[in-house]
Amino acid sequence: MNVDTAIRIFASVLNSTWNIVTPLLVNRQYTSDSSSTSDWLQANWELLVERKVLPLNEYFEVYGEGADFYGTSSRITDIQAVPGFSIAIVVSNAPDLLTGLNVVNSRFCFDKLVGFANGYYVDSPPFNFVLTHDESKGIERVFSIGDVSFECQRIQG
Repeated sequence: MNVDTAIRIFASVLNSTWNIVTPLLVNRQYTSDSSSTSDWLQANWELLVERKVLPLNEYFEVYGEGADFYGTSSRITDIQAVPGFSIAIVVSNAPDLLTGLNVVNSRFCFDKLVGFANGYYVDSPPFNFVLTHDESKGIERVFSIGDVSFECQRIQG
């Protein structure tokens, strides 16, 4: 399976399960527990996307903030794993929802899937948007998932 298809399926999984799973991730002492949520997202990313797209012993960069389960590693299944691949967001012609500017023929580093409300991205469904970092300008960008494609790229190092 290619990475574009896998990420779109992952978005559907998040949209279908988010409201069911997140109550289980809430710590009784707090109204939300972002650490548990990040752990759950990272574990599912590794099992549902990474393992479906990459061969064994090959790894993507962490999803979003990554996990905090082990403290020394942002991964869940193999805490010693070193990422060999990243995911690029390819934009042919689409609006950046944060700046309102149109972006043409550009590539950005994938961070995570997000929702979008009141002019800003949120960690809640529907996960129909993509958070990226424009390293050349030092800003975050958000695009509709329908306006981008995802490509796997080897990390040069």
